[in-house]
Amino acid sequence: MTIIDTPRLRLRPWSDSDAPALFEFARHPRIGMLCGWKPYEHIDEAHEALSTFLAAPDSYAVTLASTGELIGSIALRIDTDTTEDTIADIGYWIGAPYWGNGYATEAGRAIIDRARELGVSTIILKYFDGNDASRRVSEKLGFTWQSREEDVEYPPIGKRLTVHRTELALAAR
Repeated sequence: MTIIDTPRLRLRPWSDSDAPALFEFARHPRIGMLCGWKPYEHIDEAHEALSTFLAAPDSYAVTLASTGELIGSIALRIDTDTTEDTIADIGYWIGAPYWGNGYATEAGRAIIDRARELGVSTIILKYFDGNDASRRVSEKLGFTWQSREEDVEYPPIGKRLTVHRTELALAAR
């Protein structure tokens, strides 16, 4: 059970008790749409997320170090299909009341350090066209723009979107 502390944040494994706070954040219309999923309508969706994809290794609840209050999510997903280099992607969101405080960048730096510990050589970060906040976070973290894919279908939200792909090569330690 890995816990990662930063100056202002604690990244910790998700807990069933996070369901109510997760539901409140995930029902915000912009968060889901910026992440590629529909805003939650029922708390059962939060419970399902906690027992499936948020239960994955290196999926973290982002909390304030000072209070323990949940403010978002970040995950590192390692591609187990690659044979030579270890490639991973990161995904994250911060709850709307906490936007503009640099929390995504701070959590991102911590997850990049975690990726180095795990021997990851390249991290991929994708964001939708028009998501300027995620573009800025990727730039602050040192990712470089690689490509743009148009008309990508996202069935959970019933839209076709343009996706930008950025990469960060990690130096071996």
